[in-house]
Amino acid sequence: MTHHLMEAADAQPPRRLKRSATISPNRRMAQAPGARGARAGDSRPVVDRQSSSSQVASYLRASIFAGTLRPGDYVRQNELAKKMGVSRIPVREALVALEREGWISIEPHRGAFVNGFDENSIRDHYALLGELYGLAAERATERGDADGFDALDAAERVLLAADDPDAVRYASATYLHQTLAMARSPRLHSFSRLTIEVVLGNLFAHIPEAVEEHKRGVSAAHRAIRKGDGALAYAEFAALLRGYGDHAVDLLRARGIL
Repeated sequence: MTHHLMEAADAQPPRRLKRSATISPNRRMAQAPGARGARAGDSRPVVDRQSSSSQVASYLRASIFAGTLRPGDYVRQNELAKKMGVSRIPVREALVALEREGWISIEPHRGAFVNGFDENSIRDHYALLGELYGLAAERATERGDADGFDALDAAERVLLAADDPDAVRYASATYLHQTLAMARSPRLHSFSRLTIEVVLGNLFAHIPEAVEEHKRGVSAAHRAIRKGDGALAYAEFAALLRGYGDHAVDLLRARGIL
């Protein structure tokens, strides 16, 4: 999710939420299959310059997760800027953002260095995401209107029909954004924008069995929402996201990163 899920919640909400608003997922969080991207043999920079700092940050998170960048490694800003096809400004912005998130440390007169992963922090991060989306589901249950529920039903159908990991990720993002819209809470939106997925990239691609697990979890939460049981919907999302924390820890251990 995204989040893997998702960089969940890096969504840009509309200025004013509507009860039945359907929010399109942020394209940095999950792109629809076939969405624009680098084509084979395309020599253009891989970064969309309008959001280059966020994409540089995403690239660095993915590199840390993959083990390409290891704890203690020095982040070479000039090389990174050249590789990503951007100036040093978005690179510096990305490093500042990553330091706030705990991925790196910036030392005066020395530069940026990669921090190690911490198992407790990973589990706690996903637990917090579960609380966020659980609360959104509970509020959506209480505050949604007929149009909002219809849109949520449609989003669930798309998710259940998806089989490609990228399609599942995109459909999941759409469902979660619709849940946030129905919650009608700018405060929840602001919190969602502060959360970044620890395991960047598509967890469904790394762990195929998580696809069906995710569909079952979202469907269980959806049934609770439709029955008007906000507390149960909260609990289902909390349990689902805690499970992602377990998956993330197992994956990092298998890669020798933890």
